[in-house]
Amino acid sequence: MIYEVVKRYHLDTLSPISLVIIAEMLIFLGHMKAAIVIHATNIIMLVFLAMIRSDRIYPVVMLLSLFRILNVTMPVFFNLTLYSYATIYMPMLFPVFMILREGIFDREEIGMTLRGFWTYLPLAIGSGFALGWGEYYVLKPEVLLPDISIRNILILSAVMILFVGFIEEFMFRSLLQSTMSERFGSVPGLLMASIIFGFMHSGYHIPLELFYVSFAGIVFGVMFVLSKSLPVIAIAHGVTNISLFLVTPLYPQYLPYFVGVPLLIHVVITSLGYRGSLGPSIQA
Repeated sequence: MIYEVVKRYHLDTLSPISLVIIAEMLIFLGHMKAAIVIHATNIIMLVFLAMIRSDRIYPVVMLLSLFRILNVTMPVFFNLTLYSYATIYMPMLFPVFMILREGIFDREEIGMTLRGFWTYLPLAIGSGFALGWGEYYVLKPEVLLPDISIRNILILSAVMILFVGFIEEFMFRSLLQSTMSERFGSVPGLLMASIIFGFMHSGYHIPLELFYVSFAGIVFGVMFVLSKSLPVIAIAHGVTNISLFLVTPLYPQYLPYFVGVPLLIHVVITSLGYRGSLGPSIQA
């Protein structure tokens, strides 16, 4: 009877997700210790639930809480710089690898494919520059590079795409959006994943940032549905951060070109019916 009620109202999905949102709201309100306790409790609860029954939502939400704990605690040991981003995100590669290894999600389902890559790459680049341009006026961050050089620009791009973009999009689009869409439908699943994505930016303590990042999550989510490619979305996310932390504060005069030209190329490609591919799938 209890199990039927849980399944009927999706309590097995909504309960751990609710704890994530509550913890993020506590971070937004400045109650960091309480938030970490809730995230840690969520992980422990999900571990015990996973021992009782198998459910794909458990490792997905566990990954969100684990990511937040690492994200919050790692900067205690050093100042947040470009290089520290790699240090924060690198530990997340291990649970990502384990999820891929266990085969919990199908490779096509989570977008581990390069099919249609060239078709959607210009869309990812143009959209990324546009989203970063808008987010700059919400956050007004400092330039992340210690000095402007080709080497540092390449490092920034690699970190934002290969670490930040890949890890976050794997969590929120490949896993969370896929799972939510399976249980609640494509549109509700996309919206729920995007809202949670927005809440996970509570550390800025700016209400408009939560709404803006949720909107960005919708853009990424739609792009994921269209392209079915994690690499495309990781690039879109990474370019957003490159635009936010480098291009917009230093070279705003070039942004109309960085946004307009790739989007125009995408329109031309799609109007010609081209479906570029680099291969059927990515093998891990």
